[in-house]
Amino acid sequence: MKLYTASEMITADKAAQALGIPGGVLMERAGAEMARLALERFAPRRAVVVCGGGNNGGDGFVIARELHRRGVEVCVLATKSAYTGDPATNLQALRSLNVREIQDTDFVAELEQADLVVDALLGTGFSGVVREKESGLIEWIEAAEAPVLAVDVPSGVDGSTGEVESVAVMADLTICAHAVKVGCVVSPGLEHAGEVAVVDIGIPPEADVEPSLVWTDAESLRGSVPRIGGSTHKYSAGALLVVAGSRRMTGAAVMAVRGAQRVGCGIVLLATSEGASALLDLELTEAIVHGVPEDEQGHPAPDALDAILELTGKATALVVGPAIGTGDGSRALIEGLLAGTDLPMVLDADAIPALAGSHALAERDAPTIITPHAGELGRLMDAGAKEVSARRLHFACAAAAEHGCCVLLKGADTLVVEGEHAAVNSTGEVALATAGTGDVLSGAIGALLSRGMDPYDAARAGAWAHGRAARLWLEDTGWPAESLVANDLPAYLPWAVAEIL
Repeated sequence: MKLYTASEMITADKAAQALGIPGGVLMERAGAEMARLALERFAPRRAVVVCGGGNNGGDGFVIARELHRRGVEVCVLATKSAYTGDPATNLQALRSLNVREIQDTDFVAELEQADLVVDALLGTGFSGVVREKESGLIEWIEAAEAPVLAVDVPSGVDGSTGEVESVAVMADLTICAHAVKVGCVVSPGLEHAGEVAVVDIGIPPEADVEPSLVWTDAESLRGSVPRIGGSTHKYSAGALLVVAGSRRMTGAAVMAVRGAQRVGCGIVLLATSEGASALLDLELTEAIVHGVPEDEQGHPAPDALDAILELTGKATALVVGPAIGTGDGSRALIEGLLAGTDLPMVLDADAIPALAGSHALAERDAPTIITPHAGELGRLMDAGAKEVSARRLHFACAAAAEHGCCVLLKGADTLVVEGEHAAVNSTGEVALATAGTGDVLSGAIGALLSRGMDPYDAARAGAWAHGRAARLWLEDTGWPAESLVANDLPAYLPWAVAEIL
């Protein structure tokens, strides 16, 4: 599946026209296909089509004409006093067919009688704050009971980022022309888009552009995970050192280790606080557990650094952070590890907010992945969780640039950004919103790093397999999403990874 920003869609559209395909033909294909899906999905008897300016409104006029042609009682609200080009041609066709036009004053009454609203108001190129007139229309659409079909992107959503700065339509179905728009798959736009479909509008492959964001699905990952060969042994098959757990919180270490083991690496070493090591040694029979000095709270202490660095001599990658604490001692330990080894490293959970205000990440040259949720990234970037959630793509890109690392921002639309590369994960599951699943994820990514994958692909593959494992659990058990616990995931990771080998 292709993801396009607004500018990428404009480029492809212009390239198609340069190849001799008129814009009116593209608009006709888009509107006709969208109307077909509207009839299949909603079978409306009465529809209201709200058309703004530009090509989005033009698409709406074609949809209205096609619905009218199929016997639907259609009325159209054209929000501009004058149209030009292809939109004007299609509006005139509606008038020639005597399709009813309404004014703003009629809008609410028509919405009350409609069983479908087509939102062709603002379109892919919109960004910023919705103007007063359009804002009022969106609020009336939201108050109506009829389902909403959005053309290309729900009005009020930034089609290139998913940001929503004021009001926005909550669509039941968003139909994208040619390619899915980024704003439909990145939160908060993701929540506004509802079901997302794509229609072919006749843009040939020769006119396509290289998307700036990748849709991470099984096909994009297939063959990227290295396999073990006949001459490998447990250390050459990937040796992961996990620095996790504390005297009072042992579960995080268990989840990280098991996530790594089930994704696959030759051996997992665990460095944990002395007070937790005996219990974890009994629980994690296949891992080698090392107790290291702890502080008064039972977290690994700064003076554990030398012991942990000595263990890195046996490892090919590290996972650092789950349940190790966020105080000054943890910060000193994490900074020491960042500076003290060149091994690839995953920083998760406590390790991320502990580095707020630190330059240790930016000063590190070795491959590093951080895996925050919105609150943790907010701490690192001196922003609130709500601010990060409202501008997810912006903050993921900003953090990757500022700290010189690969950023995996967790969520239903998990984002992976490193340098000029960015990806959106396709396997987000609401079932993963429970304690400990992030620890499984960090272990899974660490295992892939330990086997030689580069950070960007390891993060993408780990996130995809993690979400896919949750879906496999849901399908296998038939249980509700609320019932999943983190310990359910490791057993399904092998099946997920098998799909991309």
